[in-house]
Amino acid sequence: MKIIIIHGDNIFESYQRLQELISVAKKRKWEIKRVSPDSQSLPEEIVGRGLFEEERLIVFEDIGKIKKSDSDWLKKNKGRVSANLIIYHQAFIPKTVLSSLDSDKIEEFKLPRLIWIFLDTLSPGNTQASLSLLHKIVKREPVELVFALLARHLRDLFWVKEEGQLPFPAWRASKLKRQASKFSIDLLKNLINDMAEADIRVKTSKEKLLDSLDFIIATRLE
Repeated sequence: MKIIIIHGDNIFESYQRLQELISVAKKRKWEIKRVSPDSQSLPEEIVGRGLFEEERLIVFEDIGKIKKSDSDWLKKNKGRVSANLIIYHQAFIPKTVLSSLDSDKIEEFKLPRLIWIFLDTLSPGNTQASLSLLHKIVKREPVELVFALLARHLRDLFWVKEEGQLPFPAWRASKLKRQASKFSIDLLKNLINDMAEADIRVKTSKEKLLDSLDFIIATRLE
């Protein structure tokens, strides 16, 4: 069995890479099995139809379900299994977890630092700086990536403002709290609604995504 790990905070590129590998498997007529979060343990999914069978691709997307006993099982049995395993995670996998998995290849996808600066400095009254950063970013990165990351970031800021807690490392939660303090609940709600409406308009009309982002930032964060 060959084990490939795909991880990192650049979910746009990492997901594209995952789809490329799945496409190759389809062309080779392999059986493809995507393991959902509520499925059995990883070893049970792998041996569910027997150790020795035709080539197949197993895509596992819940790194939190992999226990030490699972990684030990993989090390012991990978030479006996004909399946190919992709472990996919839309964030960075801790080094301790990476080292515990007997992987054949690790592919890491990092977001450019400028995107994080854009997201972290977004706040009311910082319109011009935010727009300037946005236009620098989209010269090299897909605007769809920026849109998706901004939507997720606004959601996280809203959760911090509303709930006060998030399942993030302490340093990340602290940064979100500081940034969220600059927004009102109503402003975050309006921004999230604007993003959702812009997404619909872009998909159903000729409106450009970058123009929509410009308008939202210019009008809501002035």
